[in-house]
Amino acid sequence: MKNLGKPDPLTVLLKNITLLVLGVVFCSCKTTQTKTPVAKAPVEQAPKATAEIQLPVLPDTPAKTVLPTIQQKPSIDPVEQIIQQSMDFFLQGEKNLKAGFLERAKKDFDGSLEVILRSRVSISQDERLERHYESLLDRIHNYEMAALKEGDGFTEERVESAPLDEIAIGEPPLTFDPKSRRLAEETVQQNPHDLPLPINDYVLRYLDYFQHRGRKVIEVGMQRSGRYREMISRILAEEGVPQDLIYLCQAESAFKPLALSRAKCKGLWQFGASRGAEYGLRQNWWIDERSDPEKSTRAAARHLKDLYDQFGDWLLAMAAYNTGPGNIGRAIERTGFADYWELLKRGSLHPETKNYIPIILAMAIISKDPTRYGFEIIPDPSVKAEQVQIDSAIDLRLVAESLDLSLAQAQELNPHVKRLATPRRDPDFTLYVPEGTKDKFLQEIASIPEDMRVNWRKHRVEEGENIILIARKYRTTPSAISQVNSLTPGQKIQLGDKLIIPVTLGRGSGVNRAGGASRVRHTVKRGETVAAIAKEYDVTVGELRKWNKLLANAKLRPGRVLIVQPAETGNSGSLSLDSGKSIVSRNAAGASRRQVVHRVKKGDTLYTIATNYKTTIDSIRDWNKLSENDSLRVGERLTIYLNR
Repeated sequence: MKNLGKPDPLTVLLKNITLLVLGVVFCSCKTTQTKTPVAKAPVEQAPKATAEIQLPVLPDTPAKTVLPTIQQKPSIDPVEQIIQQSMDFFLQGEKNLKAGFLERAKKDFDGSLEVILRSRVSISQDERLERHYESLLDRIHNYEMAALKEGDGFTEERVESAPLDEIAIGEPPLTFDPKSRRLAEETVQQNPHDLPLPINDYVLRYLDYFQHRGRKVIEVGMQRSGRYREMISRILAEEGVPQDLIYLCQAESAFKPLALSRAKCKGLWQFGASRGAEYGLRQNWWIDERSDPEKSTRAAARHLKDLYDQFGDWLLAMAAYNTGPGNIGRAIERTGFADYWELLKRGSLHPETKNYIPIILAMAIISKDPTRYGFEIIPDPSVKAEQVQIDSAIDLRLVAESLDLSLAQAQELNPHVKRLATPRRDPDFTLYVPEGTKDKFLQEIASIPEDMRVNWRKHRVEEGENIILIARKYRTTPSAISQVNSLTPGQKIQLGDKLIIPVTLGRGSGVNRAGGASRVRHTVKRGETVAAIAKEYDVTVGELRKWNKLLANAKLRPGRVLIVQPAETGNSGSLSLDSGKSIVSRNAAGASRRQVVHRVKKGDTLYTIATNYKTTIDSIRDWNKLSENDSLRVGERLTIYLNR
């Protein structure tokens, strides 16, 4: 009976094998339960088997076939990529346009079109690309026309560096030639002056500076002084302030009306924006009267007179002109001295103002007797100009052409005009023309309608020119020139004749707003062919197809916009007239005229329609009985009369 309680050896062995098998099965399921200890003696390889199970190798897994599917990149749609790149340029252009960077905006807009035109995808073969391209053309055109309506808004203003910024780069030498004191004393004694000209170490250091390192700065100022000395002297006398204040102007700007400092002060007298406005110098998108030589001189004289009345001393008044009356007033309160040199010695002045008065006085001493200091200067001729009050927008190129001037000459007379056009409806605007030409200018300009003075030109016929060559030069058509100048078919033009030239945005002198060859946009009319359009613009069929990605058998859809990019030397162009049926009639004077029915398209305005048809907004309103409050509706038909 005792043997019944003892386990049989075979039974024990089978039991251990069973436990081992169960342990292997449980391990293969990654259970989180605690493993039951297994005796090592019967099965020595159990731990190794367990390790292999924890890191399984599954030869039948489909991972190798699934992995490429997960990592596979979606196919790229080339058209969508082109559209996106094009839109990136366009949106950047809109951003620059809103910020006022108009040249950058124009380049971005051009870039948005170039992405499409230089792609390998034909525009006419993909509806999405064609729709996007024509949408871009419309949107860009609307921006350009809005700028043209207000003048040449896609031209940014010109500026020059201010000399005080250059002088401030380096301090004058601590020592100076002992002879300088004697020369300066002789100059002051022998030349009249109406400002105090003390000879001290501060002034002598700058006398030495301008004879050596700063020589170029003072040379430029002394040469340019001839342009405005007469005008400045007259205004300073009229305002009752010292004549020697002209040397403050010389130090500030070297007589450059377009001088702009790092502190954003501008003009001959370097007015800041707020101070300029305080003295009546208007600043807006089109003009900056801080750069108007006469108006800014008048404002400076009055400001300096006010400062003298406040401080009772001209040197303090000039110091306050530089740093502001508040700073000088506080310096006087702190020290108890109303004397510029005492404030300087006590370190109560702004570092720039510390050198400001010595610079002006040193310039005054040298400029009163340049040869004594080794300068041989021939001042520029005096600028002789007279004023014209004109409140309609006018292109400075038209001003130049009307008076036989270069554009540079017209701009030099009008540095306060920031763009290439004057403001619209500004009765206070002053245009400057050469002395003695005011009546001629008014007579010349009277032949051009007010609302056309921004985008029309005048051309004087030169030897060997004919109407075809002139049309090519201005990228318009002979018929357009004949029409606005009332020339009969076959009528010859004579040497010296002056013609009015209708110019649309981007043609003009053969250069567009971005500075490259101008690009013309032509809207296809019903029945037009590629060959007919190419002939009209004096380009080849191949070129026209290349510029617009047209296939050899592509048909033109009416309303489609084509790009025409004439050669740099200039080809003819034409206005895009979306006209319907036309008839010929005669006006009351018996002159033949053509009646055109224009159907209003999306984006049309009375201004764009009037510009295209070489007429005026008021005329269109009269012909169609439209009031000023009437708005145009897409599809509306307007009657336009054109003189033949």
